[in-house]
Amino acid sequence: MSRLGPEPRVNSKYLSQHRGQVVRLTAKVVRLVGDTATVEASDGGEIGITLSRDMHIEDTYVEIIGNVKEDLSIRALTSINLGNALDMNAVNAVVEYSHSSKGSGVLA
Repeated sequence: MSRLGPEPRVNSKYLSQHRGQVVRLTAKVVRLVGDTATVEASDGGEIGITLSRDMHIEDTYVEIIGNVKEDLSIRALTSINLGNALDMNAVNAVVEYSHSSKGSGVLA
């Protein structure tokens, strides 16, 4: 497996721009059933995540690094547990900034 990083930070709005690419998504876990999670992105959109069998999501908030599939779901390569409290407005501001002309390339 190749080294991860830097991956573009995304919310549900930017997934379609990154089909077939590895991205970084910070999200709130809505449902977790077997190897599938439904998460709420920082902009409020719901995204399906396919987890590998060895992934253990334990917290309410996670960061998923994975490949964006054609259907705009994500096949997770790894996940990072971020705890049970996170300011998703601040997360979304970072995502939006990273996609702006001022922030392009700064937070990649």
